[in-house]
Amino acid sequence: MSGAAINKFFQINTPWAVLLCKFNDDDSEPFQRSFYDDLFTASGVGSMNMVDFFRDVSNGMLDLSGTQVFGWFTFNKEPFNKKRSDYKGSGANQAGRDELISWARQAAVAKGHDLSNYFGVVVCMNVPTEYFGGGGHAVFDSTSMRPSVIGQEMGHGYGLDHSRIDGSTADYQDRWDVMSTECGYLGNQCAFMASYPRYTSIGPSLNAANMDSRGWLDKSRVWDPDVFEFNAVVKLRPLVRYDLPGYLAARAGKYLVEFRVKEGWDAAIPEPAILVHRFEDNHSYIMPDTSGRQDLIERSIFEAGDPRITPQSWTKVEVLDINANDHVATIRLSGSGARVPHVPIALGPEILLGGVINDGGGVLIFGGQVFHIPPRSPVLRIVEQVASIQASDVIADATSRDAVRLEALKAIASHVESRMASMRAYRQPAPHVRGGKRTPKGRRSK
Repeated sequence: MSGAAINKFFQINTPWAVLLCKFNDDDSEPFQRSFYDDLFTASGVGSMNMVDFFRDVSNGMLDLSGTQVFGWFTFNKEPFNKKRSDYKGSGANQAGRDELISWARQAAVAKGHDLSNYFGVVVCMNVPTEYFGGGGHAVFDSTSMRPSVIGQEMGHGYGLDHSRIDGSTADYQDRWDVMSTECGYLGNQCAFMASYPRYTSIGPSLNAANMDSRGWLDKSRVWDPDVFEFNAVVKLRPLVRYDLPGYLAARAGKYLVEFRVKEGWDAAIPEPAILVHRFEDNHSYIMPDTSGRQDLIERSIFEAGDPRITPQSWTKVEVLDINANDHVATIRLSGSGARVPHVPIALGPEILLGGVINDGGGVLIFGGQVFHIPPRSPVLRIVEQVASIQASDVIADATSRDAVRLEALKAIASHVESRMASMRAYRQPAPHVRGGKRTPKGRRSK
């Protein structure tokens, strides 16, 4: 079954209420009502609008097609009888921003609109005001009605923060990510936004680490070695092309590796490339290669850690080939997690015997009862990580010991999530049958 069909099954509806608002001292309407409908709602699907954007950057999981536009509403009644000069919001004055959202909500409710069934509220002011986003809301004005800007601010509405570069805590540093657009002090130089006549500018896409942090990265389409040590050649499809078969990203230790091409939301990036990211403290960090380059091209190498030092995790990404025409990139991934001595370990009332530690199957004795574990059993992988946690007691250095335990806990969580996804997958609806051929539901054309 295709990734598109799987995501259709797990689709999440997050409709927004878009409120068109005016201050009471300016009755202008910068765009026709149809422009807002096309930009935000299902009426504009296929035009690179916001329904299209969040569908693509969530691997088809987010459905914004229920979004509706309301208004115009004029702030000319108490308690929201306001002119432009009454707005005092700014980055330093969140209370003023919250007040604007409250004015818009009150104006809509006064006209009889029920906003309780919407995921969030988008406020569109008719004159230059400000644009920002936060938990469940976003605000725009006549100067910011562009998917490049809207994608970031609505991304904040879903809980995302600005993207960064490794080694810095400064925001707006990842030019391949929509969470770095419109940084203010650099204007349009912050991210690779493509010129698009209908909506001025679109893109770039959302990186894999940010997608993964929201649960939007289809884990069934992510290559994951599922072991501490790995060395494999992997082929990747472009990150947002979930309509194509194959892997959309790869997980190597704490890093996510993705492939981008110069088309669609990423039409403005310099060239097809591999990107490597990590995620920490709700920020994604783009990782440079060994030469300092952020977008990896053929023969580029990213490496973190040192395989000669134990216990220490290390990761290496080598770009072997990029074929943008066929939408395929070939990379080699190698690395390992933190290493611990492979010795038999007693875990309280349970005892590990034989090949459990050596990946050959084995026996688990728990409470006096013997359980045989096959070599390829998923239980084996979980028990190995439990053994790693127990073995970490022999590591004197606290930092290294904590690193071992953290890697093991992450591996256990990953195994559990993978097993749950596999069990759910068996409950997927069967594909449609057309003319004797099985056609996955939800597949879309290029």
